[in-house]
Amino acid sequence: MKKVLFIAVMLFVMTGVVSAQVPTPFSLYAGGAVSIPNSPDAFADLYKTGFHGSVGVGLKVMPGLQTVAKVEFHRFKLDHEASQAINPLLIGEDIAGGHNNMWMFGADLRYSIPIPQPAFKPFIIGGLGLARISSTEFDGTSSLVASLNEFQPEAQNNVYFNIGAGFEFPTGPKMNLFGQVRYVSIATEGESSSFIPITIGLKFF
Repeated sequence: MKKVLFIAVMLFVMTGVVSAQVPTPFSLYAGGAVSIPNSPDAFADLYKTGFHGSVGVGLKVMPGLQTVAKVEFHRFKLDHEASQAINPLLIGEDIAGGHNNMWMFGADLRYSIPIPQPAFKPFIIGGLGLARISSTEFDGTSSLVASLNEFQPEAQNNVYFNIGAGFEFPTGPKMNLFGQVRYVSIATEGESSSFIPITIGLKFF
């Protein structure tokens, strides 16, 4: 998460310097909020609502349409109470960790829907990319911690796609506030994994 914030700050500075001097077809996006597990059932039941952060650079390809290259980080916290309900051996054991982390690298097409009132701009979004999924190790004083870590899955890379919609409105001369909801599906082995990120962010021109 610190890497995402650092990248966002550097892009803010660079975009501000450029846009203050000459018009540019580029935009900078930065945002984050919550990510809600959806499927499969094991993912939805065993992990709590997580959080995410993202940064992206958009390039105008035609009026109302941008292509946006982006980096996202999502983290989902393991619900240990739900884990104990499924596996009684874990009841009363001091076990923490086991979070699900996702780094996502991709590109979207972002289309602003033309409406009569320009101050309020709805948009639709869709794209694909590569997701790297990994899990943090378990920790705690329980004797089961070492055994659980042995069975933690290795990091994997999978293709994903996302679709969604949102809106934006100006909050400054070169800045818009936006909100969006997406459906993300990752082609994991067996059943695809999906979740719903809800994002609030800023768009800089």
